[in-house]
Amino acid sequence: MHPVTGFDRLSEEEILSILGEPRCNPVLDANGKENTMPTAPRYLVYPVAWESVDTQFLLKTPKIIDFGECFDISNPPEDVGTPGCYRSPELLLENQLGIASDLWALACTLFEIRTGRKLFDSFHDDDDDYLEAMCLVLGRLPEPWWPTTWEARKRFFKDETDEHGRALPVHESQTAVYDNVHPSAPQGVRSLVDKMGPGLWYMDTKMWFNKKIPGEEKPIFADLLGKLLALKPKDRISAETALEHEWFRM
Repeated sequence: MHPVTGFDRLSEEEILSILGEPRCNPVLDANGKENTMPTAPRYLVYPVAWESVDTQFLLKTPKIIDFGECFDISNPPEDVGTPGCYRSPELLLENQLGIASDLWALACTLFEIRTGRKLFDSFHDDDDDYLEAMCLVLGRLPEPWWPTTWEARKRFFKDETDEHGRALPVHESQTAVYDNVHPSAPQGVRSLVDKMGPGLWYMDTKMWFNKKIPGEEKPIFADLLGKLLALKPKDRISAETALEHEWFRM
């Protein structure tokens, strides 16, 4: 997303005076010490708190403009560099590329815009971790992915589901709630509505802020996301149908 305008002739100092000084957080290992892995970043930078930016610098009609991985649908590449948190199950498991995988990524992007958080996240950026996160919220993967294609599945989930059709974790810790986790990270959730529980989180120049998502919006937004996140690619609604959804008229 590119929501700013009028920065072309400004110096770095002037831009930072408008957007705020970058706030950094060190990347630590599992023991809470500085991460020394050569491929790990030394720190992460919190996103800009757009609500604190003067509206004269904000576009009224922001657009998603990343076409870096686009391709002709009739001639898909062998692979794309789509980040794991936006990759659909067919992309993770079979490297299938197409419009359906874009619709999945759209749902993940809409959730991130609305909440300030990623829908499916993984500290280790591991495919199996992403698939686990999906199944905890969306349920059992369709055939043949569940019994066969996802070879690591038995490490995470049992063969059967519960009475609600939800995937049953092998270990209770997969849905455990811990005291030392930031409140912006939902824990133990098993639905899209519950994923919205922490609301919208963002950081201004000094501290975190939180805004709740209205209760009446949650089921409507979850309905839109659920239709874009259908586990079978053929069951996902089209972009045109998505634009007609009630959520966009709220």
